[in-house]
Amino acid sequence: MISPNLICVGNAIVDILVKVEDSFLKSNNLIKGSMSLINNQEFEKLFSNISQYKIESGGSAANTSVGYSSFGGESLFFGSVAKDDFGQIFKKDINKLGIKFLSCNDNFLNKKTSKSLILISPDGERTMCTFLDASTSLSLKNFNQSIFKNNNILYLEGYLFDKIQTKQAMIDLCKIAQKKNSLICLSLSDSFCVERHKDEFISLIKNYVNILFGNDQEIKALLNGTAKEKISSIVEIAVVTNGAKGANIFKANNSIFIPPIDGLDVLDTTGAGDLFAAGFLFGFSKKLTLDDCGKLATKSASYIIQQYGARPVESLSKLLIT
Repeated sequence: MISPNLICVGNAIVDILVKVEDSFLKSNNLIKGSMSLINNQEFEKLFSNISQYKIESGGSAANTSVGYSSFGGESLFFGSVAKDDFGQIFKKDINKLGIKFLSCNDNFLNKKTSKSLILISPDGERTMCTFLDASTSLSLKNFNQSIFKNNNILYLEGYLFDKIQTKQAMIDLCKIAQKKNSLICLSLSDSFCVERHKDEFISLIKNYVNILFGNDQEIKALLNGTAKEKISSIVEIAVVTNGAKGANIFKANNSIFIPPIDGLDVLDTTGAGDLFAAGFLFGFSKKLTLDDCGKLATKSASYIIQQYGARPVESLSKLLIT
């Protein structure tokens, strides 16, 4: 059975992965495990204090796109880069991974491709310092709506809500997807992002979203700290992760607990939630039960945190037979 196309929309960001000690975070007043938006001057200051690093195409939705493709699905990524060296790195890398990259525009004047310093602590926790520029200029002005076929899956990352223009693009895409009977999915991305745009997130979810992804902190932020089970009142299916404690899937008044996989050698949690979503959506596209979707998602996330970076070094299709 051919899987539906997954259309991922998010910030096109070049990831710069760096191993650091927790003392580096403290000396730079960074909150461990958070995602901070920084300007170009702040980025250059941090980057100047780093000597060894790894560069690859990144961004939350792009990670999910690569994961879905690695399982054997067909995936497209819609984002925006500038016409600079980092923009070329992004396009070359994501195309090499088999993802069709739909660039919004690569001729921005006075724009730079967005970049994220991913600081990896010894325990595998990652702290992100992100400079957003060209990726926030996402527009549907030249968007080819013909990529939407019936029963596609649209996947949106919550980070896009930090800019007015990209926020409107998300809403417009949801309207197009609804008309095409596509499944609409949203990742909340970050608890601080949720707190900044709580009411607008709730409106988007109620009006358009079929499947919501978020970790325990993000769901609590969305619901003002009330029980996460209440999430079923605003969305059809909610998938709530809680790190090493496992995950829960909520639908109507039912809850399915997905146990964690123990005994893992955690090296880097970068992309864990993104690859969790990839596994869940691939399973969902194959009409697996919600329980089996959750188990495949857990396998996917467990695999990625045992390597550095959010790009699988081996095909995730192997997880389908283990």
